[in-house]
Amino acid sequence: MNMHSLMSKHRIAIIFGGVSTEHDVSVVSARSVAEHLDTERFDPVYVGIDKQGRWFAGPGAFDLLKTGENHDVQRVILSTDPEKKGFLAIESGELFAVDVVFPVLHGPRGEDGTMQGFLELAGIPYVGCDNISSAIAMDKDMTKRVLAQRGIPVVKGTCVTRWMWQIDRDEVLKEISTTLTPPLFIKPSTMGSSIGITRADRGDEIVQGIDKALMFSPKVVIENAVVNALEIEVAVLGNNEPVASVAGQIIPSNEFYDFNAKYVDGKTELVIPAKIGKALMEDIRFAAVDSFVTIGGSGMARVDFLVSPDTFYVNEINTIPGFTSISMYPKLWEATGIPYTQLITSLVDLAFKRYEESRTLTKVIALDKGLGV
Repeated sequence: MNMHSLMSKHRIAIIFGGVSTEHDVSVVSARSVAEHLDTERFDPVYVGIDKQGRWFAGPGAFDLLKTGENHDVQRVILSTDPEKKGFLAIESGELFAVDVVFPVLHGPRGEDGTMQGFLELAGIPYVGCDNISSAIAMDKDMTKRVLAQRGIPVVKGTCVTRWMWQIDRDEVLKEISTTLTPPLFIKPSTMGSSIGITRADRGDEIVQGIDKALMFSPKVVIENAVVNALEIEVAVLGNNEPVASVAGQIIPSNEFYDFNAKYVDGKTELVIPAKIGKALMEDIRFAAVDSFVTIGGSGMARVDFLVSPDTFYVNEINTIPGFTSISMYPKLWEATGIPYTQLITSLVDLAFKRYEESRTLTKVIALDKGLGV
């Protein structure tokens, strides 16, 4: 008899969709996770969040978000009652009880610590980084500041807020021209999937790029381009003793690895392991784990690098990396020896371990009666 059959199954909620511009990518990632789930260990509960922010639970959640077809779902809210852990149906009052949550959400209000904080309030274990590390990693400006303080190499750049841009555009452009050297990359600080990114060589392109990026985020990161850089990615897995996968290389179909190259044209090439020397490979893997630990990461992340002939830079940290069939995170671990299904199980186990560790913390302090309280 399979040992798994002797174990009680865990009810796992897979949350997907959301109100960010990465909604559709999230749905594809979540469907892939669902297809690879170890059904001997886990019973899935599908929770879809539509583009208006409404939550639906049930077997038809994927169909609802994809086609609008409303069947086998109920409108729900996350329960913060410690005796009713899961999702409460708004109309029927039915509880979709769960033991753990796998948030397969990309971008703002999913990957930025908000969902993680909500799950903390609900007292439900969840896969991936906690709310603090998620918030740091989601904000490219904050990521650079934290990593730079640690001494981890990041690309030279600056940050511009919408308010700064509105009140003194000329001063912002002056600072850019005196501190940075074109070509530049202009990025929304709190977006993923390369949405809203512009490469700018001239002044008018810089202005247009900032305007575009500010459509997606209240602040913008502007960086020197690393010319002819290799795009290298490393997957990290673990809590207290995280480990790194082999490094993989992205050879984009476009000028840079934008949204179209990632998800649309299907022409981007993924090379695993990356075509780099052994010493550089080990340095990058070490830097990936160091970056993960520096932001206080747990569970998982994909760390992206820009590699030039003489050095490398950490470009960003993705705390809920893509889980589609072509995504690097599962592919990197598969190449390192952890198949997709086993990877999901490991992530859930890590979620339970972190939750159990958090429960050992002192939550209540008896106040001294002499304080008059």
